[in-house]
Amino acid sequence: MQQWSRNQLNVNLTALLNYEKSFGDHTIGALAGVTRETINIEELFGSRLNFLSDAIDQLTVGGEDGQVADGVAFNRNRLGYYGRVQYNFKEKYLAEFIWRYDGSYIFPENDRFGFFPGFLVGWNISNEEFFNVDFINNLKIRASYGQMGNDQVAFDDDGDGQISNDELREYAYLSIYDFNRYPINGAVQTTILEPLLANNNFTWERANNFNIGLDGRLMDNKIAFVLEYFLNKRDQILIQQTGSTPGSSGIADRLPPVNAGEVTNKGFEFAVNYFGGDPDGFSWDAGINGGVAKNTVDFMDEVPGAPSYQRMEGKPIRSHFVFQSDGAFLDEADIAANTLDYSGVTSQLRPGDMKFKDINNDGVIDGDDQVRLDENDTPTFNFGATFNAQYKNFDLSVLLQGATGASLRIFTESGDIGNYLKYSYDNRWSIDNPSSVHPRLASRGDTYYTGGAFGQNSYLLFSKDYLRIKNVSLGYNFPTDVIAPFGLSAARVYLSGLNLVTFAENKIFDPESNAGNGRAYPQSRVINAGFSLTF
Repeated sequence: MQQWSRNQLNVNLTALLNYEKSFGDHTIGALAGVTRETINIEELFGSRLNFLSDAIDQLTVGGEDGQVADGVAFNRNRLGYYGRVQYNFKEKYLAEFIWRYDGSYIFPENDRFGFFPGFLVGWNISNEEFFNVDFINNLKIRASYGQMGNDQVAFDDDGDGQISNDELREYAYLSIYDFNRYPINGAVQTTILEPLLANNNFTWERANNFNIGLDGRLMDNKIAFVLEYFLNKRDQILIQQTGSTPGSSGIADRLPPVNAGEVTNKGFEFAVNYFGGDPDGFSWDAGINGGVAKNTVDFMDEVPGAPSYQRMEGKPIRSHFVFQSDGAFLDEADIAANTLDYSGVTSQLRPGDMKFKDINNDGVIDGDDQVRLDENDTPTFNFGATFNAQYKNFDLSVLLQGATGASLRIFTESGDIGNYLKYSYDNRWSIDNPSSVHPRLASRGDTYYTGGAFGQNSYLLFSKDYLRIKNVSLGYNFPTDVIAPFGLSAARVYLSGLNLVTFAENKIFDPESNAGNGRAYPQSRVINAGFSLTF
């Protein structure tokens, strides 16, 4: 029998003060606030076996042999002061100053608080008296700079080389201990261990954000556009110095957070719409939008002496780290003609095995031949297009979306456990159909090129580029004089389709999915027909 209880108390206290005043052509506003958040949690767990009877379901009547008692308690506290001051002059000149002063229990006392300011300015150029351009109806330029803080300290606990994982590290500035159980002198004893070395000198991660944009309307408001450039530089990123700390030190898995990582994100976004037709007849509008975004690691603690083609610096976060596939061994003669040393990869090469490129030209295939690519599973360009039309009582809307610049490792547990992907079956080396491009099939990763470090290779990377007709909707609104006798104010019938057609190089999985093992619910193609009535 097991019994578990959890008590959690969350308290959030907020106070706000707002002020706004207009005098003449000037308008000012101010806001100040404070928020305090506390979270207290207590958990208790107990279990016993060997009950004499099931008549009484209480732990106290269970046997003492094998009994378990456990519990945990912790608290989390944050305190934030924030404010805003705004200024507006005749809708021509707009300015705003915002700020936050936040404190978090995550950090040591001397570095617990951080100040994060922001500035925003806007200029409606078209409201100026000197601005007299006939085809420009509205034109506004805006810019902003601001800082944001992050106290979510997370580490790479699974060793995949990524900047962060989802395990939150708390109280890293204290020399704390974890409890464990270990047999000593024939009896299981409670022991303690140090899970993390303490660091009493670390503070908030800081993101420095800069944006500049241009908004406008042209040609009697028929054309509307938004153009924006953004630059985000994150510094003081909390990382572990695992790269420069050798595993033989005994502390590589217990390193504390330090403010050392740096990452840059930058890109450009746009949206352009055209409004055409006659509002009293056939009216329509069409638009395109998109965004280009790329991030690069500026500094990350890496293994000293690592070759430049393996370093994370200058590459995107989560960039693929792979061996470059070079086809497959066609037959025994092809293996005999091979001059590269694969002894560190496999004890015996077989026809259909995958070839790798010798990146450093040392004649040996090993870990030094892995390459850091300029790509990860996040697209660098997302785009879309819309079209809307109305004619009399009919209306039509169309939405297209797509993305480019990403790739995904696709490999499923197939073979002894289940069927292979059709793509893998159709594109494989076999005795009857030997191939110098595609390798032979593996059963649950039992080959060197599907499991382990060498299973991270470029052959298993597939493009995520796609264009999708996301939604199409066609409707008809019944005239008022037709539906009024039935007590209706509005009536509409419609036919719509979702995820109608997808154009993609990768036809194995949904290109929007990040589940390379196929364990994700696919997006469905949905056709709807219906009606709506308003009384």
